[in-house]
Amino acid sequence: MDEIFEYRFTRLDPVGGAHIDPPSVAVYETLVVKGPGDQPLPGLATSWSVSPDQLTWRLRLRQGARFHSGAVCDAAAVEEALERCRWGDGLTRQIWYWDPVDRVNVVDETTIDIRLHYPYPRLPTLLWGTHTAICNARRRAELGDDFGRTEADGTGAYRLVSFDPDMVVTERADTSGSAAARPANAPRVLRWLSRPTDRERHEALRDRAGSIVRAVAPSWLTGIDGDGWRYLEQPEISQFYLALNFDDPLGFGQLDLRRAIEAFVDRDALVRVAFDGQGDGRRSPVPAGDKFASAFDPASTPPLTEAAAESTLDRLGFRRNDRGVQEREGRELRFSCVTQDTEPFRRLASELARQLHRAGIEIEFRYYEPFEAFYAACEQHPPAIVSKWLWQDAIEAVMGFSRSDCAVDGGGNWQSARLPAVDAMFDRYLRAVTAEEFNDASRNVQESFMRELPYIPLCSPAESYAVAPEITGFSLVPNTLYPLYDQLSLVDGET
Repeated sequence: MDEIFEYRFTRLDPVGGAHIDPPSVAVYETLVVKGPGDQPLPGLATSWSVSPDQLTWRLRLRQGARFHSGAVCDAAAVEEALERCRWGDGLTRQIWYWDPVDRVNVVDETTIDIRLHYPYPRLPTLLWGTHTAICNARRRAELGDDFGRTEADGTGAYRLVSFDPDMVVTERADTSGSAAARPANAPRVLRWLSRPTDRERHEALRDRAGSIVRAVAPSWLTGIDGDGWRYLEQPEISQFYLALNFDDPLGFGQLDLRRAIEAFVDRDALVRVAFDGQGDGRRSPVPAGDKFASAFDPASTPPLTEAAAESTLDRLGFRRNDRGVQEREGRELRFSCVTQDTEPFRRLASELARQLHRAGIEIEFRYYEPFEAFYAACEQHPPAIVSKWLWQDAIEAVMGFSRSDCAVDGGGNWQSARLPAVDAMFDRYLRAVTAEEFNDASRNVQESFMRELPYIPLCSPAESYAVAPEITGFSLVPNTLYPLYDQLSLVDGET
């Protein structure tokens, strides 16, 4: 069975890979799985409990679990994998979403304890995150950069057969490490094919070159031979954003300048141009599909009007020169911006440049292949970045791209935003315990973020699939990254 995907693939490594693609979801398991209503469901961990002081989570692992290589996946192996997820490959700061965790302890062969610094009811957001998938850390250390290319040792329903940036092939895993209770007619082989352009994916749909096609427009199904295709769509928990380097000589560290630039952004037009209207232009760091979106009313922190933004630029000393470009002390408000070389990014970049040009602000884009080359360019701290985060839990993601202490390796705050007021709201969110506290803290995060603008949120696309009639067991779960593959099956026993 073939699935058509919109990116070229990065190596299947939850720790060192530049991106998490659908094959990783099939090859690796997380300890728990995000279910409906943000409730954790069993993954590699079959059950869990929380101590009376709420500082220790005890997880019981599936007995007899093995990696695809045959190596035992016991509590010691899980602890080793979690520590590698936590510290990456030699980071000086642990990955930010591990901050509430004090340590991971092996209790016995099938039990681990996760000890916290403070009560943290949202620990499952860490455990079901795709960057916390359990891999064979020892085998990973042996293979180095080849891990995820020549071999990807997980416990998921499918094992890696071959990897290429344009095609990943997996086969059913029959070891005891595979997920329980797969359908009898689960596909024997799963292949993912990279088709980055709209034209390629449209043709693949038309020609039935895949049973599942991701990133499609509903209009593409019109006139397709054969009926029964299902169109699936939901808000993607992701966001495109513009990050302005606080240390750049143009003065992006000035809040008034960031506010003035944001005032000329038309988010609805970005959605219309970049995604053919499939998405949302919500003015918040939290996209409309996230569970905490409703806690915040964007009207409570309105942007500057364009007239007010023009006055602000004037007050800051900018004047339009004879070329119509805003200029201050002989320096034009003209800056380069790195972004990814894909069709949606190019469309969005073109429209954003057009919008800012009207205000005398010139943004010049430099395009990089996703994902390794793009992230390497971000690490050089350019004047500006247009990026997109893709995560299962929005506020947990936004922390890493905006908190002051994440302006280091292992964090994504490439713009060096340093805003104590925003940091304080993140800390309050992390310390929340009750549903009411989380709701209030999430509202405060969003309000503070939009007042201070550590980066400028742009818009979020929709996640969409076309699924052929012979496929069952493939469905969207709100607020998840990709559908799972352990219940996938084919009608009439096809392969």
